[in-house]
Amino acid sequence: MNMTVERLGGSFAARVSGIDAGNLTNAQAADLHQAYLDHKVLVIEGQDMSVAQFDAFGQLFGETVEHPVKNFLHPDFPKVMVLSNSTRLGKPLGVKDAGSFWHSDRSYMERAADATILFSIEIPDEGGDTFFGDMEAIYDALPEKTKARIDGRQYVSQYRWCTNRGDPESRWNFLTPEEMEKTPPVVRPIVRTHPETGRKGLFVFPGASAGVKGIVGMDAIESADLLDELFDHLTQPEFHFQFKWRDPGTIVLWDNRCVMHRATTKNLPPDKVRTLHRISTLGGVPA
Repeated sequence: MNMTVERLGGSFAARVSGIDAGNLTNAQAADLHQAYLDHKVLVIEGQDMSVAQFDAFGQLFGETVEHPVKNFLHPDFPKVMVLSNSTRLGKPLGVKDAGSFWHSDRSYMERAADATILFSIEIPDEGGDTFFGDMEAIYDALPEKTKARIDGRQYVSQYRWCTNRGDPESRWNFLTPEEMEKTPPVVRPIVRTHPETGRKGLFVFPGASAGVKGIVGMDAIESADLLDELFDHLTQPEFHFQFKWRDPGTIVLWDNRCVMHRATTKNLPPDKVRTLHRISTLGGVPA
């Protein structure tokens, strides 16, 4: 089979065809990695993969890593996390809300994620779409005076940090004491340079997982005003790609170094079951 890469509409994402993701040649793996760098989000449909094959596929994009929240890791492959709104005997079978807010995976950890890869197991006839944002296009579209203001600036982030500790999404209610201990505050650049392509992109996110506490060297009011300006800009739909899950056996992978994303499963009704497997790879310290 010959691998083909086709841009999806007017978006930055692309569809990859003509490969068996569970049995890639070295040349195909290299071409796929280049497509991943070029397009940032890839969709690969019609795949028949075991959990073991999916686990191995993830390793093509780097060292796979366990999620710090342990409840829904696959029992045989702990680097694979189960995302699902399904229940059995009243107990959830996976993470229902995998992030309804804009975020980049592991941006709150010392070493952030490079790739995240999803594989669809069960898909509803509607709902459960995933949205992606191109952080490089978002940065490029900023006014020059804003770029000058944020280049070289850093902010403090902590997983699920919220000003309101009573928020059910906050770290004080969402994490165990052990998980809280493993997610201390980290310092992140507002503008990140991609280590492989050299391109600049915005790297600050409004979601709870990012838990932005403030910009280093600014007082609370100045920091909040600048963050509001950046968040208003990055949430403009012109920078986004909406992926509609249609079938089981679909892989979607993206580059967290230059892409933000959000899920829409939080309010899916019980009869609209969506189950995915998820892998992330361990990257470097953002700079």
